[in-house]
Amino acid sequence: MKNLNLKFYSVLKNEDAMPYIGGNLLVAADGLGGSGSTVHQIDRAKHADMYNEILSGAFGDIPQISSGLLKYIEELIAPMTDEKDDTSALWASRIVIARCVYALTEGGFKDARLDDKKVRTNLAEFIGKGLHSTVEKFDLKKGKYDNQLLLPTTLAFIRYCEENHSVIAETVWAGDSRLYALTPSGLKLLSVDDEDGSGSVTNLFYADNQKIHLNYLRHEIQEPCILMAVSDGVFDPFDPHDHLGVEHTLLSAIDESNSERELADKLHDFFDAVHGDDATMAFVSFGFADFADMRRALKERTDKILSIRQKQTELYSALAVTNLSEEDASHYVASRTADRYDYIIPMLLDAVERGTDDIAITKEIRSVAENAQRAYEADLEKKWRGRREVAFADLNSFVLSHPECVLSEILTRNNIKFYNQNYKELFYGFQKVVNDFTIQLSHGTELKRREKEFNAEEQNLHKCIQAKITEYRNLFDNLWDERNPGVAKTRVRALDNLCVWSRIDNSLKFGWVLQDIGKLPLSERELAYAVRDFNAACRTWQLNVNAWRTTTDRIRNIYEKSWKTLLEYLKRDERLTAVLLSPDALNRFGFNLPDGGIAISVGTSVREGLMQEFKKRKPAIVSCIVKALAKECDKTSIIDSQYNTTKLGLFRTYYQLKNNPDIGVKEFEKELLAVEAEYTSLIDHAKV
Repeated sequence: MKNLNLKFYSVLKNEDAMPYIGGNLLVAADGLGGSGSTVHQIDRAKHADMYNEILSGAFGDIPQISSGLLKYIEELIAPMTDEKDDTSALWASRIVIARCVYALTEGGFKDARLDDKKVRTNLAEFIGKGLHSTVEKFDLKKGKYDNQLLLPTTLAFIRYCEENHSVIAETVWAGDSRLYALTPSGLKLLSVDDEDGSGSVTNLFYADNQKIHLNYLRHEIQEPCILMAVSDGVFDPFDPHDHLGVEHTLLSAIDESNSERELADKLHDFFDAVHGDDATMAFVSFGFADFADMRRALKERTDKILSIRQKQTELYSALAVTNLSEEDASHYVASRTADRYDYIIPMLLDAVERGTDDIAITKEIRSVAENAQRAYEADLEKKWRGRREVAFADLNSFVLSHPECVLSEILTRNNIKFYNQNYKELFYGFQKVVNDFTIQLSHGTELKRREKEFNAEEQNLHKCIQAKITEYRNLFDNLWDERNPGVAKTRVRALDNLCVWSRIDNSLKFGWVLQDIGKLPLSERELAYAVRDFNAACRTWQLNVNAWRTTTDRIRNIYEKSWKTLLEYLKRDERLTAVLLSPDALNRFGFNLPDGGIAISVGTSVREGLMQEFKKRKPAIVSCIVKALAKECDKTSIIDSQYNTTKLGLFRTYYQLKNNPDIGVKEFEKELLAVEAEYTSLIDHAKV
């Protein structure tokens, strides 16, 4: 059949370039998201025609590009031409893959010997030239962080041909994008990641980089087979057994599909759901009659890998801890227990108080809790009397200054029986005094309100008087012709009236009694009478204030004596004391109770004491809890919520294996490692 081929691009970050298939070539490129995270803010006014400017910047040295390749390039750079600013990684992958494809299909490297190191050096320089010219064209700047680079990307491609039922695959790469072959005997890795021990990429394309090295290996692979160029989003989700994860994903998808289109859709949907990174793949097959033949040829390998993968999933937790030391296995739970100690201990104390059994409640924890509780209860009982006196003193001060408080309601709620006639008389007597005192205080409120009205009325009268004074002063000042008897007489009257209104103004200010209102013109006497009436009302109001103060002092004395008598009775009755000094009652009095305030709560104080005792013993208690969880590793605890579920599961799996050794886990681990070793078998025989 015609060689089956497909490609897919699962977009998450849009840093990978659309992979390429054509002209006996598979190519993938992945812009590095970390070092290429700089967002290039392009001046759209200056670069209005982005499409043509990108072409001239990245491909300006290329004389002519075929329409077929130009269509691919248009698809690649489409995200760079919209209004959204893009990352350095996005720009880099698209420029590099496009120049690589051109060089190998239409440019000067179409039939070049890739095994020649000098040729590959020249190819790398040609590809990188587009990065440099793009930086100059758009004046792109490096990010502010040291690890950020200009236009960083990986590149990996396979140039292939068929010879005598074999495929000759020339693999070239820089970075951690990979090249694979899938055969009936399994998945084979055709490239070696350019990474250091920390996983950082050590060999890649980026602007200003003069030391790019294109790795080369030549493989001869028997048909039938499949070749693939992929970005790291295809294999990273399966760490640490990434080769097994990739092969399982491919074989499962092939086994469940009926066409290359359906296969591409399944792979696309799978990696879309992973949401780890962009995932790209270029895929071409050789030697299969049709898609059904591909499934049949890979069936035996598919069944084997599915079986291994299923067993790996079942033994995932066991495999993760089987080679750990006990210190490493328990390190997380020990450190987490110490970090969450202030949350864990109250949970255990609650369980102790309720009598709940739990694997984390050891004999030592139960003993410390019970002994401490008895000691603190005894200590609190001893201190109760002194604390109660302080509470009563605070309450006494409050009630004396707040006769309107809800004391009566507090003392009569919960159907407290007046079991003593003497108490009944005291309580009702106090209630009557409270009512009288409250009424008297309300009278004081009314007098205060009237005082505000007087102040406003005084201001208004003063304003009117000042108007009269101003009027007569102006009249007096303007009449100076003493030779005219009529004018002189008028001037004398104006001066007399000015003096009268000045005395009226002083009477308003000092409350004097007015005596010469009759000297004023009839038309002005109404205002003067208003001042006289106002002064009389003020004198009456002041007399009322004085009387109110005298009465209030008398009633306050009665109120204080009545409360003192009632308080002495309340102190002698423990049941009434508990009601009167409860947190609820004190809050209703309006007390702000920081840290319990004057409320006496034995339970709270005991809990605080217990917490202090457990804090002193923290290292020993943490060790006890860890040992208890390890010993009872098949059971859950009320404190499980304080740990990461996966890490706690690994801890328990370790001790389950330790307490019940399972030789099958070790045997499967060896089988898994043997399968992993197979993935690099072709590299060992590749020609450099």
